[in-house]
Amino acid sequence: WGDSVLIGPDVRKFTVEKLKMKKIKSESRKGESSDSVSCSSFKAESSSAQSSSEDAEVFTPELIHGDDEDKHKNTYRFLCPHAGQFQCSLTNLVFVMEGEGKMLYNIVSWDPRLLDGLGQMQPAGPLYNIDCSAGSVSQLHFPHCEIFSEENKGGLAVAHFTGGNVEIIQPLKVTETHVIIDIRELSNFVIVWIKSKLGFPIRGQVLLFLQALSLEKKKLNVHLLPENVPVSEVQSRHRDKKYTETSSKCHLIPYQQYSLCCEPEECEVQPKTEMFEFNFGPNYHPTFEVFLDVNIEEVRLGILDKTEGGKEVWNRRRIFLTAPSKGVEPPKPEIEFVNTHGGKLIQRVSSVMAIADSLKSKNMITSEIWGKIKAAEPKQQKMRDLLEALDSGGDSVKAEFYRLLKENEPQLVDELESGPSRPSPQ
Repeated sequence: WGDSVLIGPDVRKFTVEKLKMKKIKSESRKGESSDSVSCSSFKAESSSAQSSSEDAEVFTPELIHGDDEDKHKNTYRFLCPHAGQFQCSLTNLVFVMEGEGKMLYNIVSWDPRLLDGLGQMQPAGPLYNIDCSAGSVSQLHFPHCEIFSEENKGGLAVAHFTGGNVEIIQPLKVTETHVIIDIRELSNFVIVWIKSKLGFPIRGQVLLFLQALSLEKKKLNVHLLPENVPVSEVQSRHRDKKYTETSSKCHLIPYQQYSLCCEPEECEVQPKTEMFEFNFGPNYHPTFEVFLDVNIEEVRLGILDKTEGGKEVWNRRRIFLTAPSKGVEPPKPEIEFVNTHGGKLIQRVSSVMAIADSLKSKNMITSEIWGKIKAAEPKQQKMRDLLEALDSGGDSVKAEFYRLLKENEPQLVDELESGPSRPSPQ
């Protein structure tokens, strides 16, 4: 770990400035065990060791798309029914739960310079903002993309950002797929690498998005990304393009030059070569662009490592450009209506109790929630409590709310659907 600063699982917290000072003191007092920073080694599990993440129950979360304020933002929601291990099928995050609870999590943009002064560290995954309504999460398993060898074991940690502090957490365990940590509070987490451990291949992926340019031309965007970037996040940034699914796995070495080979040769590829760099969002720009005549229905693509003399790292394969796209289903209009207009609904819905009565009669909200809504004052608080119940109930409850609202207040629904969809301040 060299000069890096590692705060172990005793969960002591330091501001960035204090961490810088601690690093300086550690460097000036090397050899004095009482003042040096304790750096425990991380043990990567061998290929024969079973990953504890493999025992998790896989779930597909509800995906909430952003509104007009941030239309590219995805929020993932999971209503955990009981204690156990649960793995998200879209992000590969694993939650170890002590009981039921509502999980809300999303990827947020951030400035990696926040790691400056904490030793030679750099991001090794997206920054996740994670929240649990019941506080019932005891462990988190973060997916990583490192390929372990004897030279690069022990190069992963987790940075926890909360309240202006940065905490570097030593993993309980690093498996071939996940970094596992105990947690005591939730907020923002990101996997970090020690820079001195770079220069080794990682598990990567090749993602393809097709875009119509004109009646005569179309463009295929080719993205080289680390494997632990969720496809759903890239799709949300390129909703105007068609995601073309293919076998995407490959091994890539950060900061090496790669090129894209394409047949037929008359297709124009730009740039000729490009360096592979870590890209954990939020923009996900294409690495290569292929310009094609609109009548071309099939191409053959491959990725070459120019540093290794043109070695193929993603073998040439057939790509059909007419196949239906596979993507995350957008929410239905009535669900999008509730997700988008929450602020205005709080201010303007007058039939809150009539709707709550109907939902209770259909067993879509509990008597306890109904009682909370009935007791709430003023009317806006009633609607806030009802919206919270809709979030917990999922899409089916939101769809029924929309139907009831349209039945009770059709003019309000028509006005919100036809007008600008910016939420009012709450």
